[in-house]
Amino acid sequence: MERAESTPTQSSVTSMEGVRRRAPKLDRHAIEQVVRSGKRLLVQGAMGIHASDGLSGKVAAVSGPRLVGVGTISAVLKSDQLLRAEIRRARAEAPFGFVGLNLMAAINRIDFDNYLRISFEEGISFIVQGAGISRDVVKQCREAGVPFAGIVSSGRLAKMYEKWGAEFLVAEGAEAGGHIGDVDHPLPALLAEVLAHSSLPVVAAGGIDVEDLPSYFAAGAAGAQLATRFLACSDGDVHPNFKQMHLAKGEADVTLITSCVKGMNARAVRNTFTEALAAGKAFPPRSKAWFYGKEGFFGRRKACVECLATDVCLCRASDYQKSFCITDALLAAAIKGDMENGLFYTGQSVTRIPERSTQALPSVREIFGMFEATLAAAEAPATAGAAAP
Repeated sequence: MERAESTPTQSSVTSMEGVRRRAPKLDRHAIEQVVRSGKRLLVQGAMGIHASDGLSGKVAAVSGPRLVGVGTISAVLKSDQLLRAEIRRARAEAPFGFVGLNLMAAINRIDFDNYLRISFEEGISFIVQGAGISRDVVKQCREAGVPFAGIVSSGRLAKMYEKWGAEFLVAEGAEAGGHIGDVDHPLPALLAEVLAHSSLPVVAAGGIDVEDLPSYFAAGAAGAQLATRFLACSDGDVHPNFKQMHLAKGEADVTLITSCVKGMNARAVRNTFTEALAAGKAFPPRSKAWFYGKEGFFGRRKACVECLATDVCLCRASDYQKSFCITDALLAAAIKGDMENGLFYTGQSVTRIPERSTQALPSVREIFGMFEATLAAAEAPATAGAAAP
């Protein structure tokens, strides 16, 4: 039975708002300790616009014989109040677990700096950054004593981040959901390249499902990051239709779009909206007062809330004549559950989710149980071979 959903709104404040615990740091030393103990990290990838809200604390609370859960909160388009509440909820659910924050370099710099400040004040385990490169944020994290992780799509970038002071890396291959790098750079090849160029612990990410874990861990990954599998579970705040859009999908149901973010490739579930984008239709921004209220997003009351940096948004740069408003599209998916007009980012592993309905979805703990069982089964032949005379 699927649990009741709790859709986030600007006025909602979690009952855990008073909780102020500092999360343990997920730095290089902590990761190396996990690996030496015979375990690996299982990281919940953050998805923007509330798609992964309510998951990070549940993931961070799980630690099993072979896997240690790591939760990641998305800071995209949250008010101060909502971001603090989400961090505190996660910390209350996992008081001794690793809870980090995902920040996209492509967002409005004012918002970026604000979210970074809040994360330092709330005492998160790490900052992970993608969708752009910023040497300055690595420095700020080091000064604040907060571990930094860089999402990388090449060995060259991995080497740069290690030089700048990153504590670990997330190697995100072409099979990932949302914005992706080189579509011809599959994860196995990328992981090998990153490991060859850096001595930092590396988490493998992008299109990963349960059966992939043994091979990536054997290849040297300190952990694996999954978003799609955790989005499709019975936990979390996202609209039930968002979960349903990730079920019973085949190869033809997944498509690459040209995002409004620098024209990057992005992977999503195919629907009426993605087909309209492919046909060249533009989607200028609409009023977001229904979600942000009359005061707007940080006082920005216009249809365009300037969520992205000035030189990043194709929609804004064309005076709203081209591309689409990403905030409208993602809010339509995660909050309204609009299966036709929303944008449902997904990893390629969506085609391997076995459940067909939301009523059959497992919980976070049940997902960990399945993953632990898969790893145990993979270990059995090796153990039997070692014991043979």
